[in-house]
Amino acid sequence: MTTASVTALPHRALIAVSGPDWAKFLKGLCTAHIDTIVEETERGEFHRLYYGAFLRPQGKMICDVLLHAVSADEIWLDVPLSERDDLLAKLNMYRLRAQVTITALDHPVCVAFGGDLPKGFMTDPRGSIIDAPFGFAYAPQTATAFPDDWRIFRYAHSLAEAGTDFGPDDLYAIDANLDLLAAIDFHKGCYVGQELTSRMKRRGQIKNRILGFDYIGKAPAAGTEILNIDKRAGEVLATAQGHGLALMRIDRREGALTAEGRPVSLNIPPWIAPALPEITTE
Repeated sequence: MTTASVTALPHRALIAVSGPDWAKFLKGLCTAHIDTIVEETERGEFHRLYYGAFLRPQGKMICDVLLHAVSADEIWLDVPLSERDDLLAKLNMYRLRAQVTITALDHPVCVAFGGDLPKGFMTDPRGSIIDAPFGFAYAPQTATAFPDDWRIFRYAHSLAEAGTDFGPDDLYAIDANLDLLAAIDFHKGCYVGQELTSRMKRRGQIKNRILGFDYIGKAPAAGTEILNIDKRAGEVLATAQGHGLALMRIDRREGALTAEGRPVSLNIPPWIAPALPEITTE
């Protein structure tokens, strides 16, 4: 058994949404499977996390979010600190007559990864999808690693994080692979940004996805073009110690890829590979 590494994530923050209408309220604003959360809270299951996102009406992401129901009448939202004020304003704007209270919390956000989770950590559902379990806790923990170690872990598994690897309004949810990470309920009713998100998935209009890549030597800067010979194939989002994330055109992912004139190689994990169409050459 390997003990997981633990670190606090000061770039993440919490919002509490409480009151009898929290589920109905969030169902129209968040991509997550809210009905499933309600069903499990009715069974008394509270030691769980769920994944989702908040979108603009045009479909671009504000941020991703982890959801943790702490009781039948309260749920916590784990979001990027950089977007918390914007999200608080958005939630309050949509509150209208809903019986909910929206509050910023001061609890720390801690993550455990790379081994068996210590007591008190809740398993993140993305871990089973990427086949590398990890989890979160919202109370002080003894750190055995640094936030950069978490970045390296994520990049090695092609796992992006809003607010760190890309900003608000940069990407669509499917660009960031949220459809593959069970973060989007395609069967519930309308939510903000739902129309374009559903159309992209239904019609197969997916041109870009975040993919991991490896490099040797100097890291290419964020924003650097990735070229497939002489054609633009993608853009570097973030790098850390030989691993990186890039927003790639999926039709140009194969071939001799370079960034800043140096070779890079895509690291496409099994959880993403089946969603990439085969590239045919005439």
